[in-house]
Amino acid sequence: PAPSPNLGQGLPAIPQGGLASPLPPVAIAVRSVGIIGATAFPPAKLNPIVSGLAGHNVPLSKLASARAALVDLYRSHGFILSTVTLDVDAAGNVRFVVTEGYITSVKLSKDIGPAGSMVLGFLQHLTNQRPLNEATLERWLLLAQQVPGVAVHAVLQSDNGDPGALTLVAEVSKQTFSGLITADNRSFNETGPAEGLLVLDVNSLTSLGDQTEFSFYHSSGNTDNFGQVSESFFIGTSGLRLKVYGGSGRAHPSGVLGSVGYESQVSVFGGDLGYPVILRRNQNLSVHLRLDAEQNTISTAGAVTSTDSLRAARLNTQYAWQDLLAGNTRDALNVVDVQVSQGLPFLGSSADGRTTPPGGRADAKFDFWKINGSISRVQTLFSPWQTADVALRTEVGGQYTPDVLPSVEEFYLGGTRFTRGYYSGQVVGDKAAYATAELQLNTGTDFTLFHYDFDLGAQFYGFYDWGETWSNLPTDLNHKIASTGGGVRLGLTNNVELDGEVTRRLVTQLTPAATNVAPLSDTTIYWGVTARF
Repeated sequence: PAPSPNLGQGLPAIPQGGLASPLPPVAIAVRSVGIIGATAFPPAKLNPIVSGLAGHNVPLSKLASARAALVDLYRSHGFILSTVTLDVDAAGNVRFVVTEGYITSVKLSKDIGPAGSMVLGFLQHLTNQRPLNEATLERWLLLAQQVPGVAVHAVLQSDNGDPGALTLVAEVSKQTFSGLITADNRSFNETGPAEGLLVLDVNSLTSLGDQTEFSFYHSSGNTDNFGQVSESFFIGTSGLRLKVYGGSGRAHPSGVLGSVGYESQVSVFGGDLGYPVILRRNQNLSVHLRLDAEQNTISTAGAVTSTDSLRAARLNTQYAWQDLLAGNTRDALNVVDVQVSQGLPFLGSSADGRTTPPGGRADAKFDFWKINGSISRVQTLFSPWQTADVALRTEVGGQYTPDVLPSVEEFYLGGTRFTRGYYSGQVVGDKAAYATAELQLNTGTDFTLFHYDFDLGAQFYGFYDWGETWSNLPTDLNHKIASTGGGVRLGLTNNVELDGEVTRRLVTQLTPAATNVAPLSDTTIYWGVTARF
């Protein structure tokens, strides 16, 4: 599954300001009142805040309250860099001096090669708004942080020229190569169960903020291998990003399938055009338009038994946001993901209802329509001790279609995120629904060993998963599965994680008893390891 969205990590903290100490209980004979330097709001919005002050003896605390109200007005509209000072002369003339903050220039702390041009291209947008509001500041800083391989930390410095003018210095560093290695034992027994994935990224060699990614999947016994290469880059400096990919793989299962000479080959290619509609510290809305193509060929004993060619257009939107509905110390992260897919009956797609070559699934429609989605929430519940918290992760999702789908478009239950205890695709269907609830205890400890500092984090969890599928093809079976269990995700360092899980399957008979297929075992143990570099 895709990782949870990064909501504003690494943004600068903006001080809110305020009076340093209580004011003395004195009154001032106010002769006149004025607001100087305010351009963000019309006088009709500002004047009511200071009306009734002129011509009266006004407590200093009331003048301070008027100043605070002006500050609150700017803050409530996102002008977090703007300040208001109170100036009173000997004649009783009161002036509220507004300094509207803006960024006059941006620069990098050091040369990081062509990637620096893309970072500056994003940050340069900050100089186009005066005064600068919080939404604009967050958007372009977060986009700068999305340049592959580049770390950005923003520092605001006062400009010695115009009051309110600031210079943004982006403290940057660049990592040209990055990636991960992950392995576990959750694959299908006849193409596993041990499996591994190697991902290598080559980051930002050009001024387009590009990334070349090499991925290779391998399962034990050399039974399943798949490789893919992708290239992505920004188009301009709006945040629009294009990704193109292509890959191929072949599976030679062992066991019963291997004894009959079963072999499958898959080739994929396509593109993804993505745009961040909203990019804020605490919320993120992205939209993706994808075109996918896939060619599947299955053979037995050297003879082709089925071939499917699929072309599909997809529109995906994901909205993630944080909230404090349960209290200021009980934050929550919510993610809603919806995708609509339409099969395309051209560009080399297989025809509906064909018999030669045969398809992988009878009556499959290659001009199908389907929608799938999910909604999840991770809610902090309480803190049992100072370095720990208890959270609840819940998620529901599924897929709907009126069509008999090609095999690859069916919904796959199983895997690591929901309906655990079953391998991904062990149960499939045209329509599906799932739900999961996971109670988490997050804790950690710091220690030094042999002069090295360790930050050990652990997440202990227990879960209950449920899933059900429905087929639009009368000859296919419907399934209901469920599981419960628990485990630990152990972060040995910032880059290495070890996982262990014990799962009890609540449904073990996935085929009719008359088929004489042995049921699954009740209990299984999973392991996993992930290393990032």
